Amino acid sequence: MLTCCNAHEHPWETFSVAAKWEPDDLRCLIIGESPGKDAEKYFYNEGRKVAVRTIMLRGLHRHGLLPEPTLVAFRKAGFLFDHAIRCILSPDIIQHEARLAERYESPRAAAATHLGPFLGRESPVWVMGRIARNAVAVLRPEFPRDTSDISKAPNPRWLPEAPRFLASRYLLHASRAEVAQMFARLHPVMEENPGSQCLACLSTS
Repeated sequence: MLTCCNAHEHPWETFSVAAKWEPDDLRCLIIGESPGKDAEKYFYNEGRKVAVRTIMLRGLHRHGLLPEPTLVAFRKAGFLFDHAIRCILSPDIIQHEARLAERYESPRAAAATHLGPFLGRESPVWVMGRIARNAVAVLRPEFPRDTSDISKAPNPRWLPEAPRFLASRYLLHASRAEVAQMFARLHPVMEENPGSQCLACLSTS
């Protein structure tokens, strides 16, 4: 039994993410906030349609970063999705942690040591949401403790103080225009030819 949430295991283990979905060469770590209250809607559950996964894979495919919008292509391209909080928790608890995270005071975010090995690599990191931002700030001293509203301009943005980190609000909470902005920001860094732009990026510029 896990002391953090009284579950037998996290969805990360249930869906064998480390064994099945961790890429051989990590090119981009994407950190969400939490899996929510329903383990069936976990990002790596192939047996269910999952909203955040659908938006993520379609966006990466549209911007030319995946040859097809599938989890297999996601892994082969070097992407990995994890959460700052891996526990299945009620919406009330997550909202409480998110409010604390605005001041970098979320105890669950501060306990996200599972992200440490991934953050220790030099690959780009997309930090989505207040809880994710809190977790990364605890683990990486170069990451600024910015208390501005992550859902407003100048976000989404690559942080000038820590340029391998892209900060944005959580994908499911963003408007269609904001989602397009997120992928437009990601594309030039992940594209093999950094000076290139895809048609989707040009359409949002």
